[in-house]
Amino acid sequence: MLKKFLELSNLETTISLRQKELLELEVKIEEKKRLLKQLSRKVGKYEEYNAAEKEVAVTATVEAEPVSEKKVGVIARTDLVRLLESGRVPQPVIESLKDQRYSKDTFDLNFPLLKEITDMGKIDELKKDHTGRNRYYAKPVTIQGKKYLLCSQWFDWSKTRLIRWIGKY
Repeated sequence: MLKKFLELSNLETTISLRQKELLELEVKIEEKKRLLKQLSRKVGKYEEYNAAEKEVAVTATVEAEPVSEKKVGVIARTDLVRLLESGRVPQPVIESLKDQRYSKDTFDLNFPLLKEITDMGKIDELKKDHTGRNRYYAKPVTIQGKKYLLCSQWFDWSKTRLIRWIGKY
């Protein structure tokens, strides 16, 4: 009987020690979680800072002349075209640029930013709207092997949006 009592007592001691170890591990886990949250916050701030720095750098790159002097149409025909032709813009985004709603929401344009050219002989027709007015530049842009016309209907209030969008890529 005494032997069983000692075994039971040893077992209770072992269980008590294990419970204490578990509590210590839980405290360590909570501390690690707290540190991970702090690190996540710091990473978020770092990414925000880098995004802001990138935007400033891109704006500086886009501006051979100061933005206030460079017209939005010039930025579209030079910097935007250079970006689109570079292949850095993903294909799904290129598809979105052919959508009027996306172009309105993103750049405040009244026409799709890009219009795909299916027949090179019809460029004169494609660059016009339903009223016969030219709404696209005549010189095609080649993006990932396809030809597109670029919208020419830019206004000064779209300049900031355009520069910010270029900065993303």
